[in-house]
Amino acid sequence: MRNYMIRRVGHSIFIILGLMALLFFAINILGDPVQLLVDEDASQEAIDALRAKFGLDRPLYIRFADFYWDLARGDFGKSIRHRIDAREMIWDRLPNTAILAVVAWMLGSIGIPLGMLAARRPRGIMDRIVNVLSFAIISVPEFWLALMLILVVSVQLDLLPTSGFNGLGPAGWKFMILPAIALCPRVLGRNAQITRATMIEEISKQYVATARAKGLAENTVLYAHVLKNAAISIVTLMGDELAGFMNGSTVVEIIFGWPGIGKLLIDAINARDLPVVTAAVFVIALMVMLINLTVDLIYTWLDPRISYS
Repeated sequence: MRNYMIRRVGHSIFIILGLMALLFFAINILGDPVQLLVDEDASQEAIDALRAKFGLDRPLYIRFADFYWDLARGDFGKSIRHRIDAREMIWDRLPNTAILAVVAWMLGSIGIPLGMLAARRPRGIMDRIVNVLSFAIISVPEFWLALMLILVVSVQLDLLPTSGFNGLGPAGWKFMILPAIALCPRVLGRNAQITRATMIEEISKQYVATARAKGLAENTVLYAHVLKNAAISIVTLMGDELAGFMNGSTVVEIIFGWPGIGKLLIDAINARDLPVVTAAVFVIALMVMLINLTVDLIYTWLDPRISYS
């Protein structure tokens, strides 16, 4: 197990380094960073001065080596737009994105008991209702749902603010409700579908018939045996969805003015703030790596037969 995790971490670090290399070459080869920072009518002297200021007048291989050296030290430089450390900006926004992701993820986990109810009686009334509802809510675009929530809940009913942020304490909960609701339907529907499908597959296996023949209660069979064996697929999906929230909630953050990493990344791209873009991509990749490693550890807890070597 330990050797596997060491190899897994090594592979993940290699992937992150490769991703950062692609980002470096995308910034420096696919377009001149200085040309992106200056106005179209900027003089050549101003362009040369800016290139020298940011060290972009040096050979590409030297800048590439410095890029990885700074990456190893966690030094992404100062934000071009805000003149403060890019790393501090990212760490300041990370809790906002993480809390919103966890709240939406927990709301989406309601789909698990719905899938369990549907699996109890396949092709029954509850199964049909859960199937229809899950497919319906998965089809709803997040941006459209976010706008409809603002229109109905905030504008017409005046129950919650349209957007904004007031910290992560008790005073800020009302600003989190609508973004979390806008993010959770897709996860809720997918959780319901995968739970239903995996539990129905497990119910058809021989060990379930044996457990029933021994006189075990139906709830014991479903929850203590079937759900536990189906949990591998459910955990895989939930880990994937949580990782998706860490890098995919950008649209909702922008619509609701939620100061998370996604909104910061889009603002940095629009402002050509390359240090912030680099820091945001690195932190998002790191969070996804940690989530995937955690899912691997949960596998061994759910099923002791799984051994990594």
